[in-house]
Amino acid sequence: MGSADAPARTHLRAVDMMRVLTLALVVSVHTVSLTAVSGTVAAGALTIVLHTSREVFFVLTALVLVHGYGRGRVRWRHFWRRRYLCVAVPYLVWTVVYIVADGHARDPLRALLGRLRDDLLFGGAKYQMYFLLVSMQIYLCFPVIRWLIRVTAGHHRVLLGACAAFQLAFALAVHRLWSPGGVITAWVHGPNAVLPSYLLYVIAGGVAAWHLPAFTAWTLAHRRRVLGGAGATTAAAVGVFLLQRLALGESTVLASGVFQPVVVLESLAVAWTFFLAGVTWAERGSPAGRAVRAVSDATFGVYLAHPLVLMGLGWAAAATGVGAGADRLPAGVVLLLAVAVVVPLVYAVSALPALLLRSTPLSLAVSGRRRLRSSATRTRAVADAVAA
Repeated sequence: MGSADAPARTHLRAVDMMRVLTLALVVSVHTVSLTAVSGTVAAGALTIVLHTSREVFFVLTALVLVHGYGRGRVRWRHFWRRRYLCVAVPYLVWTVVYIVADGHARDPLRALLGRLRDDLLFGGAKYQMYFLLVSMQIYLCFPVIRWLIRVTAGHHRVLLGACAAFQLAFALAVHRLWSPGGVITAWVHGPNAVLPSYLLYVIAGGVAAWHLPAFTAWTLAHRRRVLGGAGATTAAAVGVFLLQRLALGESTVLASGVFQPVVVLESLAVAWTFFLAGVTWAERGSPAGRAVRAVSDATFGVYLAHPLVLMGLGWAAAATGVGAGADRLPAGVVLLLAVAVVVPLVYAVSALPALLLRSTPLSLAVSGRRRLRSSATRTRAVADAVAA
């Protein structure tokens, strides 16, 4: 296998497309949640579909790690140093950015330091920061994850079945606010930043990578089944949302929540569909490959920056009266404009810092990527992304 910084496996081109698609769901769900119609039934039905982005990203993270480091020797200290540098630095920087953006820089020093401490410990600076905490937990536990996948080789169906049973039960417990007491209650009531909350998705991504050639071949040979599964589980998720919202009287936020059993199935199906999209794209020669690769390279920067861009758009909408005008539009029109207009705009603007700073020392802090040494490479990356 080689060392941690020189994995023998080649780059998975399919992953580039998967990242681009998954990040589009992330930006979409956060955009929809900030619209004036976020509490409507239509917004909730859309949200329960978009919420799969969280789980898909954990599947993708494990897929990449096991593909790159799954079967050979790894220098773990080097692995951790490299991985943590690319997550911990932007985590610290963007935590400070969001504390300032939310107006807390004027707080008394003691209160400000307390907020900084709490936000760093619990990922509370902004609603997407929990993902970085969970990523760091995945890196820490990756030797155990890899060992588990290796020692259960030949029994991966049993492993996945056990993880699925746990995930379904846990999702139900979170959705129903199960309160047995003690640390379990604290976990169930605050699952976002805790690795075991996503056990199935991490193991599923790792198992898929372990059997990647066979998994890829089966996926390409059964395209209709994969797409049909995604369609069926998405329809089921929307149906469950409508039942909970309209028949059982749950709030839109609760009924469209990410932690519930139907979303477990939906998320796996969407992840599989995105994998199908990625391998199909690669199979067909990766059209617009340089542009997709450039955008994929910037996705972590988009993930970090897009709430700031949404805040800026919110301020601009309030100052210009656009927000008040949107309040008078039908919910369907608002959602259409949000997804078709605002989401691409937020995606593009959020990507610019990552692309423009790619060959500067700020690249690591802004987007978790080590700087490119060639300014020509940076210029080409920006041009490719714009061309996309």
